[in-house]
Amino acid sequence: MYRGAIPLLLFLLCQTGTASELALARELASEQDWWACDIECRRVLIDHPELTASAQALRQGAAQHLSRRAGRASILRRLGALPVKAMVGFYRIVVAQSIGSRCVLEPSCSTYSLQAARERGWLGIPMTGDRLIREPSVVHAKEHPVGVINGRTHYADPVSDHIGGDQ
Repeated sequence: MYRGAIPLLLFLLCQTGTASELALARELASEQDWWACDIECRRVLIDHPELTASAQALRQGAAQHLSRRAGRASILRRLGALPVKAMVGFYRIVVAQSIGSRCVLEPSCSTYSLQAARERGWLGIPMTGDRLIREPSVVHAKEHPVGVINGRTHYADPVSDHIGGDQ
């Protein structure tokens, strides 16, 4: 919610602004709110072409800080994915061997779980639970058929349909 509210608020507040948007971007940079600073710099680039050099320099600084933060987030995401990987590994080695393939969704439920964990870390656990609960409704709706495999129609239900934009 935080990420969505800030750009909307900035857009509404600065709709009739002048070069004060650059001042706001500098203030956001001093507060180390790099994401909001980057958005405000984009506004300056669009609304005030005469301030392009200043806005570009500030935006490059924000991008450097955001890339460092993304690196830390990816480490935390990988650590958070470990429980999901362990659960899927147990399922594939122990359970799937005895019950066989039952999932009619593409990707399979275990592959979906691993993809969700790779993209969202520990949030792969509730996303997997949601997938398992949602599976009958997806099959019943018969939307997005992918093809027939072993006499069973498979349906598309990718991870990208159930997560927001990149963090």
